[in-house]
Amino acid sequence: MAVVQECLKEFPNRKTACKFIRNETNIGVASSRNVGLAIAEGKYVYFCDSDDYIDETMLEKMFLKAESSFADVVFCDFYFSYADAKEYYSAIKWSEDKIASLKSYIISPWTVLWNMLVRRDIYEKNKIEFIDGCGFCEDFNVAVKVLFVADKVVNIDKALYYYNQFNPKSAIRSYNEKSFRDEQCVYLDVIEWFKLRNAYSDFSQELCWRILKILQVFILKSKYTEFLSFTPPEVRFYIGSCPYVNAKLKIMMWSLFHHLGFVARFMIALRNIRLYVVKL
Repeated sequence: MAVVQECLKEFPNRKTACKFIRNETNIGVASSRNVGLAIAEGKYVYFCDSDDYIDETMLEKMFLKAESSFADVVFCDFYFSYADAKEYYSAIKWSEDKIASLKSYIISPWTVLWNMLVRRDIYEKNKIEFIDGCGFCEDFNVAVKVLFVADKVVNIDKALYYYNQFNPKSAIRSYNEKSFRDEQCVYLDVIEWFKLRNAYSDFSQELCWRILKILQVFILKSKYTEFLSFTPPEVRFYIGSCPYVNAKLKIMMWSLFHHLGFVARFMIALRNIRLYVVKL
């Protein structure tokens, strides 16, 4: 906080445009984002992760693009920023076919908010907010909803954001049981959100693919009961087409859905034996 306040001394004319909010306790990233949304007054909202940095012209360029094209959402490309190098990454290109674009977005690896500028009334009118206590994949939950309700989405074909790749404590590098549960919660919430809007059938395949991707953890740890209890019934129809799961895991998943658990247990036993032999 002191560092930011010190920086503001160099730009005294911007002091009145800034608000400082300090939570009494660490309420987590999702709840903190909600606090920011609640007190925001500007026309647009932007979220920047604390360990990353942006091009000094990023917000100006995105604002001008939004204003000139009357867009609800503006995307930009970004860099993977390493200690001594950077790698260009192109964001998904949005087309006039919203359903096709959103389907592609759902299965893309980077469903984040830090390369999106969004009109604030998109959040307000649609009552979109973050799931309190959910600190992993919370941006996917909100981004998908925002993009679904947005009337116009445009791209800036230039990398303006620097995604820090040399922070060993970043959320994506400290994936744990809590992260896994958060991801479960996010996917189930998005599914329910689409169902309430009679739109789930348009995106069921892509959402089920994401669920199958994380369910591999249950299989490999022999948590078959949890696998079945968490999985929406329709997921079974997308096992064969899922690009994130290999053939062996697909067989195990299929067998569990068809009450042939002994097949999955046998294959896991063989895997464990093979791993044990390799260690010897």
